[in-house]
Amino acid sequence: MIEEMKYDFIVFGGTGKEGRICSRDLLESGYSVLLAGRDKARVEGLIKNKKAGFIKVDLRNPNEIVNAINFSKAEVVVNCAELSFNLDIMKACLKTIKHYTDLGGLQTMTIKQFQLDKDFKKSGITAITGCGATPGIANVLVSYGMKYFDKIENITLGFAWDSNIKKFVVPYSIQSIFQEFTESPIILSNGKFKKSDRFKCVGTYDFPEIGKQTVYCIVHSEVYSFTKYYKSKGLKNVNYMAGFPEHSFNVIKTFLDLGFNSQEKTLDFNGMKVSPLEATHKILRLIKPVKGYEETEDIWVRMKGIKNGKKQEKNFDCLIHSLKNWPGVGSDVGTGMPISIISQMIKNKLITLPGVYAPEAIIPSEIFFKELAKRKIYVYENGKKIN
Repeated sequence: MIEEMKYDFIVFGGTGKEGRICSRDLLESGYSVLLAGRDKARVEGLIKNKKAGFIKVDLRNPNEIVNAINFSKAEVVVNCAELSFNLDIMKACLKTIKHYTDLGGLQTMTIKQFQLDKDFKKSGITAITGCGATPGIANVLVSYGMKYFDKIENITLGFAWDSNIKKFVVPYSIQSIFQEFTESPIILSNGKFKKSDRFKCVGTYDFPEIGKQTVYCIVHSEVYSFTKYYKSKGLKNVNYMAGFPEHSFNVIKTFLDLGFNSQEKTLDFNGMKVSPLEATHKILRLIKPVKGYEETEDIWVRMKGIKNGKKQEKNFDCLIHSLKNWPGVGSDVGTGMPISIISQMIKNKLITLPGVYAPEAIIPSEIFFKELAKRKIYVYENGKKIN
């Protein structure tokens, strides 16, 4: 039986990698957490904690989402599930009058989420979409950097990562990766949204602790949210770029070339009809990092504009490393931990504005950076550590 108690947080997607990281961080911060998902075996270690519980939920059933939130009695709903469930979980929060955070929804989903802004304002509750590494940390880097500009013209940003052992390990949600590379990227060019080419190689950049890496233009929500909040400050150009080590990028491209991203249910997987995407996801979950495997990720932002009539440039980097006491998750700590921090801010009333927001509009940057530093995630301004 599930123990009935009042939880501080309910985490949907709680049995996935990011959900487990977020839940562990919440528990280690002293809070109670109800993990909601399908695979209880993946969280047996976490739910040994007296402040943790588990509830089985099928996110394809909106009633189960509402029932789980009501059962948890939590004030804050944390969504670490795949982005396709964002709207359903947000609507469940409106029905139950609960605050909401998630890991982002690329552009199409993010636009739909912002359409619920009036409903969240009317209900007096807060929703923050894109609370991981990027979107998430990257957005807060930009909001912090805005103090250096009277007029902002160009924002270029993205991520780059590498591993010490050149063997393929899933960088983050394979479903998100497939979507990012199959949807046509939208950029802001001279003040207007414009489609870019899929798999477009932007060039090779030199990143701190990673070195030179080729980056690609992919679809991401920051292009939309930065335009929403900063166009009045003169913003004309936003480009988002993803950097993968060559050994990882080649595997991802092979998956896409072979159609592993298809969602048509045509395969028989242990007696169940599943899509190639579902089968790929299940198989990749079985891959374990080799002994000694470590990752480094750079969430980077480059800003150009005007201050006091003079041209101004600012470079920001957030460096994320594998942590010894977090085995098997690599640099994904940089996604699961920020959503925990932001959710705690809502719980502790450091964030109180009702409505739907992206992080750059509502997260107190210096408090956020201080919390990242407690978790050994450091922010650099023009190469100098600021937290």
